Amino acid sequence: MKQTLTQIHPMWENFPTVQAELQDVLLIIQNSLHANDKEVEQALLDMFRAGGKMLRPAFTLIIGQFYPRNNSDLKHIAAAIEMLHTATLVHDDIIDDSPERRHAPSIQSRFGKDVAAYAGDYLFAATFKTLAYHTSDMKLVQQATSLLEAILTGELTQRTNHYDRHMTLANYKEQIAGKTAALFVLSAKLGAANGNAPEEFMTLVSDFSYNVGMAFQILDDILDYQSTTHDLGKPTLQDVREGVYSAPLIIAMQNNDEIQTLLKKKEQISNDESIALRDMVIASGAVDDAIALASDYTNNALEQLDKLPESDAKDTLVAISEALLERAN
Repeated sequence: MKQTLTQIHPMWENFPTVQAELQDVLLIIQNSLHANDKEVEQALLDMFRAGGKMLRPAFTLIIGQFYPRNNSDLKHIAAAIEMLHTATLVHDDIIDDSPERRHAPSIQSRFGKDVAAYAGDYLFAATFKTLAYHTSDMKLVQQATSLLEAILTGELTQRTNHYDRHMTLANYKEQIAGKTAALFVLSAKLGAANGNAPEEFMTLVSDFSYNVGMAFQILDDILDYQSTTHDLGKPTLQDVREGVYSAPLIIAMQNNDEIQTLLKKKEQISNDESIALRDMVIASGAVDDAIALASDYTNNALEQLDKLPESDAKDTLVAISEALLERAN
C-alpha cells in the first residue's frame, strides 16, 4: 500500500483520532487518482501533497461519529468531500489566473489551463463515483447535486459582483453562503446520513456547519488585511485587483471617497495603492467589524452544538469551532 501524500495540517495534532482518520482519507484519495493522462494525475498528486486544513472532510468524519455505522464508507465519503473541494479550487485558480495555491505553484500556472481544467473535471467525476459506491441513499446524492449547484451559484454571484463598488454585506453573505458554506453543509449532511441520523439531528448539524462555513470564509477574507503573502500562500489583496470584494473592504468602502477612488482603478491598482487601501480599511475599524460578524456566526454555531448529544465528537466540534476565531493561517 502506498504512503499517504503529505502530513496532516498541524491544527489536528490536538485531535489524534481525527488526524489518523484524515491520513486514511488522503490514502483513499491517492488510490483514487488513476487518470489516463499522467500529467493530469501528477498535477493532482502534487496539489494534494501541498497539504490543506481538510476541515470539511474532518467535519464529515466527526459528525459521522454521533451515529456510527460503516466507518469505511464514512472515510470514502470524506474523501469525496475533499476531492470536491479541491476541484472547486482548481477551477477557481483557472478563472482567477492564480499563480499559487497552498504555498506552491497552482496547477494552471505550472501545467497550463488545459491540464488544470481536465484535473478539476476529473476530480468532479471521482467525487460522484466515490459517493455512488459508498452510499445507497439516492436522496443524499440528490442533495449533494443540489448543494453543488449552490456552490456554483455562489461562484456566479461572485462574478456578478466583480468590481461592484456599491456591493453590500447582504450581497457578500449571499455569495459566501453558496461559495463556501454550502460545502460545509454537505460535509455535515453526508456524515450524519452515513449513520441514518434522525432528521432533527440532520437539521442541527446543517445549521451548525452553515454558520461555521460563514465564519470560516469571513475570517479567511480578514487574513488578507492581517497577513503577508508568505503567510497566506497567495498574493496579498490579489482578490481586490480581481474585483472580488470581501467583508472588511465592503464595510470600509461605504461613503469613503478615498477608497472609492482607488477601487475605480480596478485591476490597474498598483502595489503601493493596494497597501494604502489595506491601511485605510484597517484604520476605519472595518476589520474589527468583520471579526465581530464572524464571531456572531461562530456563536450561532456553538448554540446549535449545545443542542447535540453529549459525546467526544461534540467536544471536538466545540474545540474546533472556538479555534476558528483564533486561527492565523
